[in-house]
Amino acid sequence: MKRIYISILFLIAVLCIASAEIGYVSAKSDGIISMIEQTDRYMLKSNFEDAIEHCKKTEVEWNESVSLIDMLLIHDYVDGIGTNIAKMQSYIENGNPDMYFAESASTKKELASIKESEYPNFSNIF
Repeated sequence: MKRIYISILFLIAVLCIASAEIGYVSAKSDGIISMIEQTDRYMLKSNFEDAIEHCKKTEVEWNESVSLIDMLLIHDYVDGIGTNIAKMQSYIENGNPDMYFAESASTKKELASIKESEYPNFSNIF
């Protein structure tokens, strides 16, 4: 009977850790997406100075959270998002809004994909 209780405790611990991981990745993805959308609004207004500053803040925010996210997710996806944010900043600095918006849309899709891949859906399990 003691083994059953210990097994149940381990199961509860695993579920709690998994829930925390899902919550963290989801919150960070949503936060970065909202920061990118704010930069998009600056770009639509042709406010390049504020767009550059906000894109730098987005990159700093991503770099602060990337070490923990890297432990939880596949490294290629995480590295790709960091590279995309750097490209977005470069496109703003070079005055290329078309390329910026293409990279912005791609980055937001990758962040949404990371978020969706963490949910315990049937398609993610099998």
